[in-house]
Amino acid sequence: MLSINQIIAFMEREIAQDRLEGRRDDLRQIQYAAGLLMRAAEDAGDKESARRFRLVAAQAANVQEELN
Repeated sequence: MLSINQIIAFMEREIAQDRLEGRRDDLRQIQYAAGLLMRAAEDAGDKESARRFRLVAAQAANVQEELN
């Protein structure tokens, strides 16, 4: 079973790769997925995981802005 740490590490690696390759659509998908997981964590009362997913979503959004 995947852990939250593994999911976040994967997303961060993908963000870095998407930045290098200029893949804005993939960054939007990561931002959306991180936001959805953030809401799930909030719903479960897991504030720390929600915060971490919020940071990943923000990171993806910031890279999208860099590429524009």
